[in-house]
Order: sequence, then C-alpha cells, then structure tokens
Amino acid sequence: TGSVMMGHYATGQALKSAGVVSASDMTLEAISCKCAYLFGRGDLKAAEVANLMGVSLRGEVTPPEALSPPPLSSAYQRASRKGKKYY
Repeated sequence: TGSVMMGHYATGQALKSAGVVSASDMTLEAISCKCAYLFGRGDLKAAEVANLMGVSLRGEVTPPEALSPPPLSSAYQRASRKGKKYY
C-alpha cells in the first residue's frame, strides 16, 4: 500500500511537529475532494478538519488497524538471519 506513517521516522516527526496532517493512504483525488467538502462546510475549525482527515467518511481511508506493519529494513533482516542481536 501507499500509506504514510507520520512520526515513524525523524523526517515524519519534523513534519508532524510543523503541523502537517497525514493523508494516510488516500489518493490525491480523495484528498482534494475531502478537503473541499470539509472546508466547504464552513462550520469546522482547522483542527477539526485535521482530525477528520484520518476518519473514513466514505471508504476513502483504510483504517490504521487494517494496514500491514511496515517492513523491516533489509540490513536488519540480513543481520537477524545471521543471528546478530542489536538490543
């Protein structure tokens, strides 16, 4: 899938602290329509719109619990096959 895990890595943490809102696995078209709908309502504050971006209104976002976990890095996978422990 093309999902985004905001805050999982340093770059994501920086974006999150700057106020960037994750679109998860929505397509660009879904993001555009959803923003137009939510901001077009006129009764929502920006923080409420940000919260609703992660909520599936019409099936445009895969629930986080349904997404597969991120793959481990290939270096970690190779090391774990060799029996090395990094903890």
